[in-house]
Amino acid sequence: MKIFIAIPALDELDYLPVLMEDLMAQAYNDFAIFVCVNNPDIWWNDSEKRGQCENNSETLEYLKNIDNMNITLIDKSSKGHGWKGKAKGVGFARKELFEAINKAADEDDLIISLDADTGIEPSYIASVRKQFIKNKQALLLANSYYHKLTGNESNDRAILRYELYMRYYLINLLKINSPYAFSALGSAISFRMKGYRKINGITPKEAGEDFYFVNRMKKAGDILIFNDQAVYPSSRESDRVPFGTGPAVIKGQKGDWDSYPFYDIETFRRIGETYELFPKLFLQDCETPIDDFIGNSLGENIWEPLRKNFKTEKLFIRACHEKIDGLRILQILRFYQKDESLANFIKFGREELFIELQNDFTFESSSVEKLDEIRNIYFMREMETRERINSPQISARKKII
Repeated sequence: MKIFIAIPALDELDYLPVLMEDLMAQAYNDFAIFVCVNNPDIWWNDSEKRGQCENNSETLEYLKNIDNMNITLIDKSSKGHGWKGKAKGVGFARKELFEAINKAADEDDLIISLDADTGIEPSYIASVRKQFIKNKQALLLANSYYHKLTGNESNDRAILRYELYMRYYLINLLKINSPYAFSALGSAISFRMKGYRKINGITPKEAGEDFYFVNRMKKAGDILIFNDQAVYPSSRESDRVPFGTGPAVIKGQKGDWDSYPFYDIETFRRIGETYELFPKLFLQDCETPIDDFIGNSLGENIWEPLRKNFKTEKLFIRACHEKIDGLRILQILRFYQKDESLANFIKFGREELFIELQNDFTFESSSVEKLDEIRNIYFMREMETRERINSPQISARKKII
């Protein structure tokens, strides 16, 4: 089993050297690194973007001068070599990386996807390798994460609010035993090459390519959601992609959380109750808690075609889950969402947290220290939920640093 590290980089000279030091410090060091330094070619003629191109040039020189690591450079940055037309963004960089590795890798080899501003601990590569050795049928690992704080109050307040949204979302999916209970961060996924080939690779997008990739991989086979090591993504603001962590931090600092609400717990329950009806739906139509969504958004009976095409209950249930996949779940949550209210978030806390949060809690008035404390409670609760659902594969939980 060979291991390949895939790193996209755009304007990352201040961050990439830190990640490279983390890679040099790995306890398991038998891996090859692929880095795609990238920017649109037209940026060289744009006075506002040229600085990022020049940063990329320095990044290329920095990487060329590292002589004690196995590094393959993909230059999609230098004049004449940058992205052309509509091709641009991290999704295209990941595609370039994965395809280059695909040419060099065997079926059971691993790709560990990182971002240039992500931190990892010395045993991270070894821990990922261990998970795939233990779980020989697994195609992908959606690793746990923990955003670094910056010391900037506005930034830290925003990233903590965003991370709590993500953890709330995942834990609720885990509670209803959703097959699509995963956090898809491009900096925290690893996968077997045979899985990549099975789904015909990654579809490049300016953003969100990691979510669609994991969603498709889940339909192709088993995925893992536990590792005893976290990755530590950057929490800096960024407008290089249309959505994701960087844009969320920018919006959050302006108080705009419309794209990241705490969805109604009752809607998660609707989805879970619909899962429980799949065996009955194999026999005949019946009312489901998401009928309004199906009628309004899909406009058709989705169960009858599945019954015709899948003749056993097991295959029918699998087809139902593929129909109500990760993207559809998000659409359902949005369809039934009422006005944003902290009630969903507050009700979700542990009893001791619930009592405290009832006392006029707001994200704006609470201290960063208090928000970080709540984040840590959610982090541990998420790990406990993963452990309860996936106990055969769980070892000691990672400490928070």
